[in-house]
Amino acid sequence: MALVVRFPLSDTEVNLKVITKLICSAQTREKFLKILQYTAKLLSYGLVKALGDPASYGKHFEALAKNLSTARRFFKLCRWFKHFEDIADAKAEKAPLFSGLLCLDVAANVVADVSEDITSLEKVGFLKKGVLPKRTEYYSNWCQLALAVVEIAVSHIKASRAQAKAKAAASSNAGVVPVDVRRKKTLAELELSKYYADLVKAFWDCELSFASELAFILSGLWAAAVSTHKYALKVVK
Repeated sequence: MALVVRFPLSDTEVNLKVITKLICSAQTREKFLKILQYTAKLLSYGLVKALGDPASYGKHFEALAKNLSTARRFFKLCRWFKHFEDIADAKAEKAPLFSGLLCLDVAANVVADVSEDITSLEKVGFLKKGVLPKRTEYYSNWCQLALAVVEIAVSHIKASRAQAKAKAAASSNAGVVPVDVRRKKTLAELELSKYYADLVKAFWDCELSFASELAFILSGLWAAAVSTHKYALKVVK
C-alpha cells in the first residue's frame, strides 16, 4: 500500500503537482525564505553563543540571514495594495465595534507595509545609502509593533468565534466536531499565536530593554512556519 502524505490541516495529497504550485506562488516562496532566514539566525546564534564560533560559521550564517532578508524585501514590495481588498469584509461585518477594528487593521497594515517599503528602497539598493534618515528602519519597526497589537486583538475575536462554532457543533453532534470546523478553529488559533510571535519579535526590533535575541529568533521562526503554512494552504486548495 502506497504511503499517502497529506498537507497539514487539509485533505490535499502532497505530490509533484502540489509542490510545483507552491514553488510558483511568490508569497509562499517569500514565507519559506523567512523560515530559512530565521533558521540561519538560530544556527548563527547557537554557534556564537555555545561554541564561540571557532570556524567563523556563525558569521557565515548571520550573513546568509541578512541576504535572505534582503531577498524577501523584493517579494514584499508594494504588497500593501492587497490590504484594500479587506475593506469590503470590514464594512460587511455586522458587529460595529469589530467592523471598526477591522478597518483599523487595514489601516495599520497599509502604514506598516508602506513604511517597510520605504526602508526597503535603501536596503535593496534603489536608494543610495544615507538618503533616508538613520532611524527610518527603527520607526518602521514601531509600525510593525503597533500592527502586531491590532492583529492580536482581531485574531482573538476570530479565534473566539471559531471556538464558539466548534463548541456549538460538538453540542449538536454528540460531542463530535466536524473536521472542517475543527480545522478552522486550529487555523484561527495558529494565526493568533503567530501574531503574538510577531509582537515578541517587534520588541527586539524596537530595541526595548527587556527584549531577548533568542526569543526574537524563535518567534520569527515560529511566525515564519505558521505564515508559510497559511499561504500554502490557500495555494493547494
